[in-house]
Amino acid sequence: MEKVGVPSMSGSSNSQAKTTDTTASKPNVLICPLCGEANGCSYAAGRPHSECWCNHAKFPEGVFDRIPAEQRRKSCICQRCLETYKNQAEHEQEPHS
Repeated sequence: MEKVGVPSMSGSSNSQAKTTDTTASKPNVLICPLCGEANGCSYAAGRPHSECWCNHAKFPEGVFDRIPAEQRRKSCICQRCLETYKNQAEHEQEPHS
């Protein structure tokens, strides 16, 4: 079972034959789909998932909604984008004077 937001690491040649994706390029699993910078994903880099920064992070509801639908579950967002989302959500909840 895959963790939500974590890209699949299966790299078998059969997986390409089963795909119905018609896009010419495959997303880079090491790049954040929101900002285009490195996402720091240990799992996508070939290390154990337990080493990834996201294991200690809290992902608020709605954070993944910012990822374009065609890119969801293909690469992880970066820590900076997560923090930016949290800060914006917190600011929106503050009472206005």
